[in-house]
Amino acid sequence: MKDFVYLENVQKYYYMGNSKIAAADGISFSVGKGEFCVVVGPSGAGKTTVLNILGGMDSCDGGKITLDGLKVHKLNERQLTDYRRYEVGFVFQFYNLIQNLTALENV
Repeated sequence: MKDFVYLENVQKYYYMGNSKIAAADGISFSVGKGEFCVVVGPSGAGKTTVLNILGGMDSCDGGKITLDGLKVHKLNERQLTDYRRYEVGFVFQFYNLIQNLTALENV
């Protein structure tokens, strides 16, 4: 089965002063088309970071991300915008709607 989602050695680091914090350190996995995948782990394990990278909302510091043959890690800003607009959908845990707008206006 061809991989639909493929991550290889994905790395993401944050810096606090002189400290380097690994939010994702060598994450690799693949999901075939039609397969079901669950991302689980303790708080701070990097789940959200990896999903944000896969969704094009954050960049990785190293590694490869491929979605249905598209090399996400090589996209420029304009291409990432189109990728987020046409290829990816997110439902956020906290969606922070603006109270005085209708549901449609919040979209």
